[in-house]
Amino acid sequence: MLALTSCSETSAPSPSTPEELPEVSIADYGDVTAQLDYDHAVAMTPVSEFSLREPDYVIRVLHAIAVRTDECMTDAGQPANAGDRDWSPFIQDEDRTYGLWSVAYASKYGVELAPEAGAKSVDIIGMGVEQSKEFAACAETGKETLMDELMWSQDMNIDSQIRNRAIELTVASKEGKSAKADWQACMEDQGIVLDPADGRPVQQYQEQGKEAEIAAIVVEAQCAQSTNAVQTLYDIQARYEAALIDAQSAQVTSFMEKRDEVISVFEDAIAGR
Repeated sequence: MLALTSCSETSAPSPSTPEELPEVSIADYGDVTAQLDYDHAVAMTPVSEFSLREPDYVIRVLHAIAVRTDECMTDAGQPANAGDRDWSPFIQDEDRTYGLWSVAYASKYGVELAPEAGAKSVDIIGMGVEQSKEFAACAETGKETLMDELMWSQDMNIDSQIRNRAIELTVASKEGKSAKADWQACMEDQGIVLDPADGRPVQQYQEQGKEAEIAAIVVEAQCAQSTNAVQTLYDIQARYEAALIDAQSAQVTSFMEKRDEVISVFEDAIAGR
């Protein structure tokens, strides 16, 4: 999600609250599956094809803001930095919708987010006092020139609506509940005490220190994979997403057209137009 810290109450109206999408049947979507990156805990589902959460979209947004920021910095007699940064898509933050399932991350970080994931921030400290002050002001100016597109990007669009509804339906489904129960039983079989509120290792493991935290979270991630629970849950989510995409085809088409228009604006900004 983009942080538009320059928005005031008047310039940044609250996103509209859409009506809940209807329940759908996934009986005809058995061939739809999710592609899982177990190392980074990233799930590719049908909505991923056009989601505004995906790195290829987010990096365009950040690049456009950076170029507009540079224009302001140059006008102020300060050096530009957008051209020195890597604008290739970044590793997406891990998806913890159903729990933690990357053994690689769990064994290194426990419950903490992996520092190598997500978009990289600008080195503000390296700029020094005066340049950093100018940069902060110019970053806000840069965002303001793209405010309509940024606000649309942060709204509750149909991509987020479909994903959120699919998750709700997955959690409520018989198959989803069964997969979650298998995951939890696996953890308990290995002596991990679970919080009844969410079925995950209790907070006390973190309070006991990093070693205890990591040991518990590694078991959580291992069980996610050994029981195939995480694949099952994301497969169900993927099927609900596919069914909802078909059911909301007109909205999806309109959204895709708007998305292309917004991307064009960002591309123009990146090109200096």
